[in-house]
Amino acid sequence: MVFMNAVISKLASPIRSLTIRQSRSCVQVLAAMTVLGAAPQVACGNDSGESSVEENASASSVSSGSAGSRNRYANYFISSFGSDQLMFYNENSGKFLGVLFDVPKPVASQIGYGGDLFLSASGSGDVLRFDGFTGAFKGTFIHAGEGGLTSPTAPNFGPDDLAYVGDLTTNSMLRFDANGKFIDVFADHATSGLLLPFMQTFDDTSMYLASGGTNSILRWDLKTKKFLGAFVPPGSGGLVKPIGLEFGPDGHLYAGSAGTNAVLRYNGKTGEFMDAFVPPDTAGMSDPHAIRFGGPNSNLYVVSTGNNQVLEFDRVTGAFVRVVADGTADGLSASRGLTFTPRPIFNVYASIANNSTADLDRRHKFQHVFVDRRLKDYSDPSPRSKLLSITSSDKNVDICDAVRGAKYGEPDYEFDLDFSNKTGVKQHYTITYIASNSHRLTTIATTEVEVPPQ
Repeated sequence: MVFMNAVISKLASPIRSLTIRQSRSCVQVLAAMTVLGAAPQVACGNDSGESSVEENASASSVSSGSAGSRNRYANYFISSFGSDQLMFYNENSGKFLGVLFDVPKPVASQIGYGGDLFLSASGSGDVLRFDGFTGAFKGTFIHAGEGGLTSPTAPNFGPDDLAYVGDLTTNSMLRFDANGKFIDVFADHATSGLLLPFMQTFDDTSMYLASGGTNSILRWDLKTKKFLGAFVPPGSGGLVKPIGLEFGPDGHLYAGSAGTNAVLRYNGKTGEFMDAFVPPDTAGMSDPHAIRFGGPNSNLYVVSTGNNQVLEFDRVTGAFVRVVADGTADGLSASRGLTFTPRPIFNVYASIANNSTADLDRRHKFQHVFVDRRLKDYSDPSPRSKLLSITSSDKNVDICDAVRGAKYGEPDYEFDLDFSNKTGVKQHYTITYIASNSHRLTTIATTEVEVPPQ
């Protein structure tokens, strides 16, 4: 039973009850957790001692505990545009830790080179650099006027190891090297219709940009700089004035719709509208700016600029969890950017191989599943990841029989799943991973695989 103890010790909250059952070649561990009122958790292992901790699909209840209040590195930065300050908060308790630096009209920020924090100061036209864990000022990374930079918006860092900074005055996207020196104009209004460039994000081959003035998400090829059109067409799903933009742990694209007080989700491969992940006005959300996945459960944190709050939503369901911080009493005013201290950038996306095998008893139909992933950490060159769980939405499925070849507790990204579905309705598997860095800060990533009825 040593392996079960190892699994349980990684969970953040105390275990109130423990029951052990033997089922064929699997050991099941039922642990009633006290994380956000979670339902019982399940762990499966095979005869070789492999094990996993399954999450409740209706709540972000899996936590390593590493990013909680016990970790002094588990914090986030907020740009207080109205008070010209960079502020510091604990990500778990929401406790205000102080003002770090006076910055003229700070807007968006991002972790980049060396695990440092890079912050655009729209009032001066500079991009400033700070220690990513302590917030200590390290100097000016890009000086105003470099490459024509006038009104910098979000800085971000591409897979080509270059820095990308939007400019509201010229409606363009500029590129800089690791020393803050201008390289080129990557995108502009004349060739794309870009208007009000806010947040940009990346996959391995493309840049995606929230074009606030056109109510769309635009896309460019990183290698050729070719404009690829609107990845998310104007107004898709009710998108109005997108500002915050981020690929979630599930590999899909999330956009803050500031004009409708919502967070919308789009397919990360096609741009097709999926759902209003956080519907309009939920929990009093007003004028959402930064949207980030973080905290001990990799939940969605949203800067609600209209009321100077940071709101937390379940990363799986989008359900409101809590007000993490209410900054009015701290002097937070017209809040803009939110950035967590350095941790793995980690998202996963499952796909199915075009082959299948059936058991001799005809009860199972296995197909091979591959999980694409993106894993990077600016503060740690070797972040670690592992398969945490595989669950099924079909409560009649014996998950130990339905999964073959999965190595829980290891960085395993391919295995076989049983796609026999006799329920008459669509079901799905939920596959969950966790990645960590040398500061014990973690990111949980989840992907779903649909199982159509037969």
